[in-house]
Amino acid sequence: MAETWAVARLVVPESLRSFVRNDGTQTAATLAYYGAFALVPLLLLLLIVTSRVMFASEAAVAGLEDILSRGAPRFADAVLKDARALSQGHAWGAVSIVLLLWAITPFAAAIRRSFLRVFRTEQRLPFLKAKLVDVSAALSLLALLLFLVAARVAYSIAEKRVLGHLGLLKPLLGTVAPLLAATLVLAFLYRAFAPGRPGRGSVLAAAVTTALLLALIRPAFELMLRFNPDYGFAFGSMKAVFLLMVWVYYSFAVLLLGAEVMANLERRDALLLRGLLSGAGGPDPGLSPLLRRFVTEYRPGTILFREEDPGREMHCVLSGAVTLTRAGETLSVMRAGSYFGEMSMLTGAPRTATATVSAPGTRLVAISQDNFEVILRENPAIVRAILVEMAARLGRADELVGSASDGAARSDAP
Repeated sequence: MAETWAVARLVVPESLRSFVRNDGTQTAATLAYYGAFALVPLLLLLLIVTSRVMFASEAAVAGLEDILSRGAPRFADAVLKDARALSQGHAWGAVSIVLLLWAITPFAAAIRRSFLRVFRTEQRLPFLKAKLVDVSAALSLLALLLFLVAARVAYSIAEKRVLGHLGLLKPLLGTVAPLLAATLVLAFLYRAFAPGRPGRGSVLAAAVTTALLLALIRPAFELMLRFNPDYGFAFGSMKAVFLLMVWVYYSFAVLLLGAEVMANLERRDALLLRGLLSGAGGPDPGLSPLLRRFVTEYRPGTILFREEDPGREMHCVLSGAVTLTRAGETLSVMRAGSYFGEMSMLTGAPRTATATVSAPGTRLVAISQDNFEVILRENPAIVRAILVEMAARLGRADELVGSASDGAARSDAP
């Protein structure tokens, strides 16, 4: 429980900061814009597929209407009415279906790019491969809605046959079931659009967070419209469209915040270790349950690594001291707040010195190359501090070499 609370203390504030840092509100507005254009083609595709796949097409339409009413309060009837009229008024062939799918791909691509930005990942794909990825993402969105509709139809059938006998449990199940379905859909969405392979725990935590926030903002939005019915009055007959855009904007803002939670859960080790390199003065005591697994205490005389050893990690000194030597000569003594071993880890070259624990109670934190790369990628100030430190160490090394050369020259003089 203590570790879970420590993770929340670490991840939640950082998620809010990264949401602001990544311009989450602007990205949400962009997604709302793309989503507005993709909504009708997506609903058309869904109605076409459900009419051909599901035998109970009327039940599927009723389920879709219920889903839209939960996702977009006050606007479901108008949007679904137009989409249904279009789907029934034409014979939709294969070419039309392909064009509808193609109309959704910019929206899917925008979601994918926003997730790349959240995870701070660069993904350069060839044009054709990028389009195939976008089409796959659009198909994923369609599959998500199909799952929701099928789940709603199944729930309606179960409600008539089984839930009527549950008595007082029926209202509870009516609240929990939509929340559970939303969590599953969001988990699939995060897993499908997130770059790499995020852990199941991170995906589930993000999905639960987003589902709860969406469940909260819906009544809040309805309450705002109840107390301010003239909101959007300036748009005249376009008021419904304006309110729909505002609702979609809020929904995407929550979706992106959940993505930030997932991304920060994935890099929580790097977030925790970042303070050791930023000169913040050591770790927060409240985070000690998380930091404990990185800390190792050594006895005096312990050799951490020798010259010419491969370097796969760097070390930060929490307490005590570590002496760095080369060919028996002392180069420096690293004390609390110092770090060493980064040059070999960055360059892949062998160690240039031997590190020996030289004080009792020495506690070190080992930072792997993966965590170090995340820290450097997201913290320019730390990059500058490390470059300054490396330049200072090179200067001291040059002085030692120069002193040794002068001494050798004097000893050779007649």
